[in-house]
Amino acid sequence: MFELEGQTDRALAVYQAVARAPLDGLSTPARLGAIRLRMAGGDLTPTQAAAELEPLRWRWRGDAVELEVIRSLGGIYLSQGRYREALDALRGAGTRFSSLPQSSELQQDLAQAFRSLFLEGAADGLQPVQALALFYDFRELTPVGADGDDMVRRLARRLIDVDLLGPAAELLQHQVENRLDGVAQAQIATDLAAVYLMNRQPEQALRAIWATRTTLLPNALNAERRAVEARALMELGRYDHALEILGSDQSVPAREVRADLHWRRLDYGAAAATYEALLGERWRDASTPLTAAEETRLIRAGVGYSLAREPAPLARLSERYAGFIEGARSSGALRIALAGPGSDQSASDFATLAARTDTFTGWVATMKQTFRERTGAT
Repeated sequence: MFELEGQTDRALAVYQAVARAPLDGLSTPARLGAIRLRMAGGDLTPTQAAAELEPLRWRWRGDAVELEVIRSLGGIYLSQGRYREALDALRGAGTRFSSLPQSSELQQDLAQAFRSLFLEGAADGLQPVQALALFYDFRELTPVGADGDDMVRRLARRLIDVDLLGPAAELLQHQVENRLDGVAQAQIATDLAAVYLMNRQPEQALRAIWATRTTLLPNALNAERRAVEARALMELGRYDHALEILGSDQSVPAREVRADLHWRRLDYGAAAATYEALLGERWRDASTPLTAAEETRLIRAGVGYSLAREPAPLARLSERYAGFIEGARSSGALRIALAGPGSDQSASDFATLAARTDTFTGWVATMKQTFRERTGAT
């Protein structure tokens, strides 16, 4: 009553007096009350409070008092970043006290702890491998529905960021096979296919796309799936089939794949025109340096026009983009590409230059950024 009335000093005195009782059934809840008040008043640090609560877990077992001790201890562990200890304590208590009315509150604590870790970013301080291990050990806590799916995508994104593509694919594969259907399944399967492609596994990418075909998907998702499927076919050398898949699709992902396909087929003129079209009106803003992807497209456009022996579009390209050379990442390569073939530069020189501009690496970087944006990461 003293505690409820806000008379914390009097309440603490009573708790401390009762805590000296020789009966554990009386002293244990009194010790718990005293620890809570002392920590709230600043007399105990969380570390000191945890050290005093830990023995209470074993001093009195089997009823709501133990449950409250564990809930308090779990909260402290979470605040200290001791996530595994917190989840272990809360989960163990939940299985033993399921018949108590207070167990529902503990289950809420457990669910909220898992949510804060994998949905609200608390686990971002862990190494990606540590976060993955923690997730797997407590996977049964993953909520059903959109929140659970978002957790998996966020964790997969962290793994992708550090090129742990195999574990990321396993996470997404489990979602596709066991948790999703319809549009949601098709979206995650598209992400999975992209991860397989990033990991140089085009066959698995195709399986992920083909196994989740469905009708009435959003147009944007259909376009994304077509681009991934076409890129996988391109990696397998099936160029004609890839172009057939793209059809008349003029979305940016489709045009990027189409440009690479033309290049792989040695149709340099068509490739150069497509790369230039992807740059759009970028030449109008010479004050902003080109991105890595834009620079790669520009080099390939220039080299493509040279290899196709098309001087007019090359001259146009050179006139528009000459002002970008000075601030470019690969200024020497860009200068050669826009200058065109000269007396000391052969077709093989241009082919070598183009081979150094790896569009696959640029695509991987773009996909990583896409995953970050979809999961709200920076």
